[in-house]
Amino acid sequence: MNSSQISYNRNIQINTLLLLLFRGGAILCSFLLIPISLNYLDKSDYGVWLTLTSIISWLSFMDVGLGNGLRNKLAEAIEYKDKMLANQYVSTAYFVFIALMLIVFILFSTINSFLNWNIILKSNLQRYDLLVLTFIIVFSFCCRLVLDLSGIIVISLQKPFIKAVIDFLFNLFTLISVYLLTYTQSKSLLTFGIAVSIIPVIILLAFNFYLFRSKSSYSFLKPSFNSFNKTHLKSLFSLGMKFFIIQIAAIVVFSTDNVVIIQFFSSSSVTDFNIVYKYFSIISVVFGIILMPYWSSFTSAYTGGRLQWIKQSFKKLMLLWIGQLVVTIILVLIAPFIYSIWLGREIKIPVRLNILMGFFVIILNWNNLFVYFLNGISKIKIQLYSSIIIAILNFPLSYLLIKYTSFGVSSIVISNCLCLLICSIWAPIQCYKIVKGTSKGLWNE
Repeated sequence: MNSSQISYNRNIQINTLLLLLFRGGAILCSFLLIPISLNYLDKSDYGVWLTLTSIISWLSFMDVGLGNGLRNKLAEAIEYKDKMLANQYVSTAYFVFIALMLIVFILFSTINSFLNWNIILKSNLQRYDLLVLTFIIVFSFCCRLVLDLSGIIVISLQKPFIKAVIDFLFNLFTLISVYLLTYTQSKSLLTFGIAVSIIPVIILLAFNFYLFRSKSSYSFLKPSFNSFNKTHLKSLFSLGMKFFIIQIAAIVVFSTDNVVIIQFFSSSSVTDFNIVYKYFSIISVVFGIILMPYWSSFTSAYTGGRLQWIKQSFKKLMLLWIGQLVVTIILVLIAPFIYSIWLGREIKIPVRLNILMGFFVIILNWNNLFVYFLNGISKIKIQLYSSIIIAILNFPLSYLLIKYTSFGVSSIVISNCLCLLICSIWAPIQCYKIVKGTSKGLWNE
């Protein structure tokens, strides 16, 4: 093993350990947040909150994939040790994001007063409170999309653990804030929403100032209008647009689940679904933690022609996938016991929903094992086509399962699993061809 491979492996090991530490803390906080939130809000209002934030999260597609485009291009510039080019990529991305988010917020502010959120969310909350709440959520969301570019930067620099620290602080201070709210005399979804929405913006603002301060090792990346270079827009957007379409497909498949459930079932069903999703997300989050350092490392290794290291990495990741398969089965078996300790015995989750969600996580992690590599080397055209097909199939499939079967909320999970199986077939084939050097045509795009 040469020195570059040793350096790559050591960097990934350090990042993985730190990611597990801080992401573990973030996961713990997010799990504690659910019972505390249910203690402050009732089950129905919490379901409304989950659905509303799912809808608002659709705005994330307005980044037109620019964030992932920056992630790969910046990693390439760092690999070539071109600081000027790196700064131009960062500056261009920041100012384009600011312009996009201003447009999004102005458009939303114009149409928001005409939307009847009580009908959309099937709630009977005060109309004024819902209008204020949606304004605050959208404003904070737009700010986060801009400021979160700092997280993409540290990931491109192969220091994703720093992003994990920021996420941990989000969850920790949110948990503390909601816990303090439980000591107030009356519940308020508006107050809850303000606390949860504003905290991440404050933390990200502080981190951006810290990252780009004059004494920082990364001060050369500080965004500057003079470094804005429109010639880089094509390279960022050509790659970013493909990621953009993939992101839209992901939103259609995953972020619409809560909306479908609240329309066909109830807001309480949204809460049940999200409890199960949160429980099994332990596996997908931990596996994602392990994969995260590999994205930019794959970019750098593939750019530098270090294919042997890539092959060795796949072997390690495959063994880890087998390990998470075993752990997921165990989580399915002990789920009722964990729910009773975590949330109390009044929460009743169908066994079928647990089994199907476990199956969903297993498929998702299998896909991500290969997709992270393909994303890192920008070979995403097949993924683009596959995502479009999945986005088209997902809702009709969910509707048919809800209407013509007795699976209930589990129909949503079944639909998601069937759609993900499409990627499970072609992704490992493409990766094998690329690593072996036999990829041609669409397999190499």
